[in-house]
Order: sequence, then structure tokens, then C-alpha cells
Amino acid sequence: MLQKLRDILSSHYAPMLQKDPAVLNKLLESPKQSGHGHLAMPVFAWAKEMRKAPPVLAQEFATRFSADKPQGLESVTAVSGFVNFTFSDRFIQDMLSADILGSRGQVGFSKVGAGRKMVIDFSSPNVAKPMHIGHLRASVIGQAIVNLAKTQGYQVIGLNHLGDWGVQFGKLAWAYMKWGSEYDFSSKPFESLYNIYVRFHDEAEKNPELEAEGSKVFKRLEDGDPQIRELWQKFVDISLADYQRIWTQLGIKHELVRGESFYNDRMRPVEKMLEEKGLLEESDGAMVVRLDDENMPPCLIRKSDGASLYATRDLASALYRMQELHADLNLYVVGVDQTLHFRQVFAVLKKMGYPWVEKCHHIAFGMYRFKDARISTRKGNAIFLEDVLAQAVELVREVIKKKNPDLPNAEQVARQVGFGAVIFNDLVNDRVKNVDFDWDRALDFEGDSGPYVQYCGVRCLSLMRKFGKPVPTKFATDLNTPEERELFRILLAYQDTLRNSFDNFKPHMLAGYLLDVCHRYGAFYTRCRILGEPSEVESSRMTLVQMVHAVLQEGLGILGIELPEAM
Repeated sequence: MLQKLRDILSSHYAPMLQKDPAVLNKLLESPKQSGHGHLAMPVFAWAKEMRKAPPVLAQEFATRFSADKPQGLESVTAVSGFVNFTFSDRFIQDMLSADILGSRGQVGFSKVGAGRKMVIDFSSPNVAKPMHIGHLRASVIGQAIVNLAKTQGYQVIGLNHLGDWGVQFGKLAWAYMKWGSEYDFSSKPFESLYNIYVRFHDEAEKNPELEAEGSKVFKRLEDGDPQIRELWQKFVDISLADYQRIWTQLGIKHELVRGESFYNDRMRPVEKMLEEKGLLEESDGAMVVRLDDENMPPCLIRKSDGASLYATRDLASALYRMQELHADLNLYVVGVDQTLHFRQVFAVLKKMGYPWVEKCHHIAFGMYRFKDARISTRKGNAIFLEDVLAQAVELVREVIKKKNPDLPNAEQVARQVGFGAVIFNDLVNDRVKNVDFDWDRALDFEGDSGPYVQYCGVRCLSLMRKFGKPVPTKFATDLNTPEERELFRILLAYQDTLRNSFDNFKPHMLAGYLLDVCHRYGAFYTRCRILGEPSEVESSRMTLVQMVHAVLQEGLGILGIELPEAM
């Protein structure tokens, strides 16, 4: 793909320029205009060094390069301060067909991350609370980054930092002992657990003394009371089973569960290290690390009542992930409202003398807004993620009944398209921005949506079936209409897109790329007759169709979306 073209040019021309091939490789970029070739090399830095006008130097380079072209390079031209390189249609087509159709399952993969490990904390709900629409972003963004990391050769550990500790467990245990017999924990365990959670807070509003009762029971849990410990484990197991059911539907996987409770015996050693390094100070009875030099408020390590805080846990978790799991990258997929918290945690780690803090990143994301509804699990009126998924499937089911009632495997397709619509609607947006959920936009088969990309892939598959024989993996003739060249040009960028999406931890780059592929495929499909053309043209265009299908299928898969067989 584009990287192969960079490698060809840099290895061939670096000796001529007496430059390091790696330096030349990094300079080569995609031209902004398609008519300017496949790659461009800016000469502005060299022009200043050599005291020549950029257009003049670009022309000199183009003349020298044209006299000694590597195989496949068709022309070298100068445009303003750039040297533009255009490869032959046949060279590009043969290279792409080999890369895409010869690498099914790993199209565009690279090994830049080989031998490196990434730990990523994502989704991570709180025990006893159903995942609501707000958990969607943390779940699908996290899984997409996991999948992108694997395309770059990383070993990945998806980590579930489960919210499984705190005074709420004292409240839950108290509620269970008081009302548990009134609920069906045998057949509806998670629903019952959530109901007593909501009931406790409803009752506590009328009788505030219940809060103190919950705190007393949590103290028993902290002290190791076996009865309360057994109840706590029961609540954790019930919750994890329900979360796993939803994660399985969405294709989300964690390799490790390391909840907040895992770090209980690791926080005192962290405080001790802070004391030994002279970083811990008292402030109004609380213990803090001052961050005045970072223009941030103090990082609270221990409250005045002796209780530890999230920052203490996150310091302990960072030490665990970097020193015991040996992470080369440590990512936290957590909402943008926690930005200050992570800035403080990372600043404290830096003061502690850990250079690896530069490899710790807060992958922030904006809020998910669902019309005017507010999300409150305590009040029991949350917009549950499972309900959103079910509604998406039902809406697609209705479309199928109207437009294609005889569709085989209709229920499976309704699930694939419904889930795909919800996931793509999230991932097509830059994660740092807020997302307004709009059913009409998410399920628009003709707009920039998941169903639109899926439908484009299904159209490719339909053509492959109509072709009636195995689609060739090599081109029988050159394809050189403007629409075909544009389609090849966008396919060349697939590997770069995977790399850039991962490097920036932004799946929306891949989602936007897939939309671009569909738009260009639509122009090709409309203006270039495929079936019924002379044999060599027909088979070559079918090869191109198969390549588009492969990229759409694998690109959607990286986003966590399935491509149906039919729609």
C-alpha cells in the first residue's frame, strides 16, 4: 500500500540525495489533489538550506529523479514546492490486489508494535448498576482501539477496572439482608439486585439514617466480615454475568478483571512511597500532593477521615500495569469530565520519578446525549444500553418487513444492522466531542451511517454472486477510468488509515475512511458498467469489487461491526 510506495522511493532516491532513507520516508505524503500523483515530497526545508526557491528546487529534483526511476514509477513532476510521484496503473493494481486479496483477515496489518504490550482500561461499569447509554462510548471506543492495536502488531490486554468497592456495597448488603427475600434472585438476579439498589436510595431519601446503616455494613466488609464478604462476592458475580452477556453481543472482550478492590492492599505502599519521596503533605487534615508547579490543585491522596480516594487507586493501578503487567502503553478510556483527575495522577507519577508515565494516556471522550433524558441509575430512570440495542434491532426489523420480507436470516441481519447502526453512530464522531443520538440519522441507509456502509458491502457481495464464478484475484487488464483510479487511490490509503487511527487513538478516522470508500465505490458503480462488459474488463472490475468488499468487511470488523451476507 502507500507504505510500500514510500519504501520503494526512499530506498531508491536516498543515496542520490545523500540522505537517510528513513528521513526521506517520513517526508513522503499523500497529495491533497488526486491529480498530483500517489505521493508527494515537500522540499521547503531543503530549499531554505540550499538557498533556492522551493519551485526551482522541486523542478531540479524532478528532473534528476525522472532520469532514474525505480520499477513501477511512471512519472515525476514538480508542482510548486513539491515533487510528485505517479506510479503506473498496472503496478498499483497488481500491488493492491496482492496486498488486499492475499491478506484476507489481516488486510493493512503492520508489525510496528511487535514485541510491545498495550494495557487498556475500558467499559468498566459499577457493580449492581445496569450499563446505560453513557457506557456505550467507553465500550465501543475501547474495543475499537483494542482492534486497531492488534492491526499494528501489539499484544493487548483489555482490562475491566470494575467498580466493585465503596460504601454502596454496605448499602446493598444492608438492603439485601432487609428485603432480599422479596425479590426473585434465582431467576432474575441482576434485575433484583438493581431493584434493591434503587429501593435503598428511595428509602434513604425519606429516612437519611439508612445512609449510616449502609456505612456500618461497609465497615464490616472492610474489616473482612465473612458474611458480608460473601454477599459482596455474590453481587460482583451477578453483575459480571449480566455485563458479559451484553459485551458478548457487542463483541467486547476483556482479558483481565481488576476491579477497585484489587488495589485495596496496594494503596498504603503507594502512600509510603509518597512519604519517602517527601511529596505527601497535610492539608486541613487530608493528605495531598501539591501540584502548584503544574498549575493544578493538590491531588488528594487520603481524606481527613482516613479514607483513600480514586487518585490513590489509580496510582496503584498504574504501578501494577506498568511494573507487573509490563505495559509499553497504558490507556484509560474514561469520559472527558475526568481529565483533571488523570492530569493530576500522571503529574504525581512524574514527581515520583517514573519516566514511563509518558506512556500513560487518558483517552477522553465526550458525553452521550439522548434527547432530553437524564441518566441516573439511582433514580431508576436510566436509558439502559440493552434497551437501546433492542430498540435498534426492532426498528431494523420493521424496515426489513417493509422492504425485504423474504430476506433469509432476517433476525440475524436485524441484529447485525441494528447493532452496527448504534456502534457506527458513535465511532463516526471524533471521540472528544459530544454525541447527540438521532435514530433517523443512525439508521439512514443512504446517509453517512453504519447501515449505509454495510449496504455498500452487501452490494459488492451481490455482484460477486451474480458474476456466477470465482472472482479472479489478479487483474486481466488495466483499469484507468477516473472513477477506477479514485477507488484505487482510496484503497491505497487503508493501511495508513489504520496506523493513523491507532496512533491518535481515534477510531473515527477509520469510520470516515470507510465512508469515503463507499462514496467512491458509488461513483464507480454508477458510471462504470461491471457485468456484461468484455471478458477482461468484466473480470478486472469484479476483482476491484472484491477488493472493496474485503476492505469494508475488515474495516467494519475493526470497529466491532459485522457485515451481513444480505440486506
